[in-house]
Amino acid sequence: MLVTGLLALSLAWIMSGSGSGRYLVIAPWGASQAEAINLVRAADGGLVGMGRLSNIIIAGSNRPDFAAALRRAGAWGVIATPSRIECGEPLPGGQTS
Repeated sequence: MLVTGLLALSLAWIMSGSGSGRYLVIAPWGASQAEAINLVRAADGGLVGMGRLSNIIIAGSNRPDFAAALRRAGAWGVIATPSRIECGEPLPGGQTS
C-alpha cells in the first residue's frame, strides 16, 4: 500500500506541471537520441535534458500547442513536467539559458 501511495503522489506531482512549457517526451521505442531530438525540432522545440533511455528526453518550447505538435511529429508520449524540477526558462525555439 505504501508503494502504491508513493507512486500515486509521484504521478500527481508530475502531472501538476501544466503550463511550464517543458515536457517529458517519449519517442518511438528503439529511436536513437538523434531521432528523438529531431522529433522535438520538428515540433519547433529544443532539448532541455536527456533520459537514461535514448528515446526519452525533456524538451521545451514557448508554443502553446507544443504537446500536440510533438504528438503530430511522432511522439508516443508527452507529459508536462513541473517547473520545480527544471532550471531556467525556455528561450524562443525551446533552447535553455
